[in-house]
Amino acid sequence: MIWKGTPYYTHMKYNDKKDLADGLTDEDVNAIDEIPVYSINKPKPESLTVLKILDGTRKEGEGRLQMMKKGRLIQELENAGIIDKNASIGAKHSKLKGLLNSISIADSDSPLVEVEYKGKQSNVILTTQGGSTLKIFGVKTTTK
Repeated sequence: MIWKGTPYYTHMKYNDKKDLADGLTDEDVNAIDEIPVYSINKPKPESLTVLKILDGTRKEGEGRLQMMKKGRLIQELENAGIIDKNASIGAKHSKLKGLLNSISIADSDSPLVEVEYKGKQSNVILTTQGGSTLKIFGVKTTTK
């Protein structure tokens, strides 16, 4: 797939006869099926930073993913230089909403983060898929 080739699977029928040239069992190709190709899109660097920050809230050896309040996440993103420290509170929340929407799509079967709403407070949770995304794209996670 790296060279844009077409992947395929061949259905083989094996015979009891041996090929005289190499002594191996003779086989026939019954059918050839094309295998579908799926793409994996790398998240934007800002999205990976959000995932990394959330992953950092997990304690070593602990399976359960920790939650982070949106306000604290905004502070961490300010420290990372993704959200402008001098922006208004509304602008900061808008920027965070844009970052989270791209990785927490509600219709998606496997969102990278989930947002839990509790009144005025909201928590952002790294999903298992989000942790896997960090592993796939080379960012070290705290899980073993």
